[in-house]
Amino acid sequence: MHGHFPFNQSRSSSKKIVAYEVALKEKKHIAEDTMAFVFEKPNGFHFKAGQHIRMTLIHPPETDLKGNRRFFSLASSPQEQDLLIAMRMQDTAFKRVLGRMQIGDKALIEIMLHSQHESFTLHDNPSKPAIFLIGGIGIVPAFSMIKDAIERELPHKILLFYANRRPEDAPFLDELQNLAEHHPSFTLIATMTEPEKSAKSWQGETGYINHAMLTKYMDDLESPMYYVAGLSEMVSAMQTVLIDSGIHKTDIRTEDFSGFKMRVMTMVPIAGKNHFAFIAIVLVIIVAVVLHAAAAISLFKTGFGASLLHNPISYLAIGFMLVVMFMLKYSLGFMHRKRK
Repeated sequence: MHGHFPFNQSRSSSKKIVAYEVALKEKKHIAEDTMAFVFEKPNGFHFKAGQHIRMTLIHPPETDLKGNRRFFSLASSPQEQDLLIAMRMQDTAFKRVLGRMQIGDKALIEIMLHSQHESFTLHDNPSKPAIFLIGGIGIVPAFSMIKDAIERELPHKILLFYANRRPEDAPFLDELQNLAEHHPSFTLIATMTEPEKSAKSWQGETGYINHAMLTKYMDDLESPMYYVAGLSEMVSAMQTVLIDSGIHKTDIRTEDFSGFKMRVMTMVPIAGKNHFAFIAIVLVIIVAVVLHAAAAISLFKTGFGASLLHNPISYLAIGFMLVVMFMLKYSLGFMHRKRK
């Protein structure tokens, strides 16, 4: 029924990647400009709460430079019957196609088995409380982990500090409030940074998550394990708050949702590497020309430099050598990608 095959396998069997074709079962708006997509869960599909997948569109009607693949954390818990992802709906070809998918349409998902990348999965020591500092769409892996801990009746004490601009912008807010009401081990502290712009009345915390807010709800800041997820600016700010509060770096785990990629699944070349290579080559050309000119000037008085300064052939030779090097590097890279 489901496509199930090894997509790629490294030399270590602990890094096997498997892929499945999965059908869309439901899609819905869960916050402002935010949608959730429910896909069927393939037989034998296993994952850890907090883990992420790669999704590829199958024969999309349109595409753009960002490509047909994206990485998503799963919002569902491992015990749930379906696979749930959620995302902000930006104007890209991938998200336009995904948003127009009909029930029953399929996409390809890939996941790494026995991944050693467990920085954003719940720690094993229940004596250390789990503190989540989450901004906006960063709630996705945290939602999975919180539900998993509750469903398995783990003894961990869990606090979630959840920041959004307005209640309308907060994915899964109602579900999290319901969980907090029925499970004493889980505490939700939701805060809005721009509640005055909301059409709804807000009686909870306001402002950004900071040291004062943490100490208001926590007696001991140094004992817990902290999980931080959101956009880059939010993640960086929370790390600063925690480190300034005396939290050791080993007790801080982060998931950056800016340009989110599966760090443990290096299955395709990163496009950015090509840009870095181009910049490096340009810099090499500039340095070579400057050094050449400097050397020629230093020799000018001897008469040797004059010919170098006024002879364009020497500059053309340098440029030609660098172009050859660039073409050789590109050709080798292209052949390597084709073999893969």
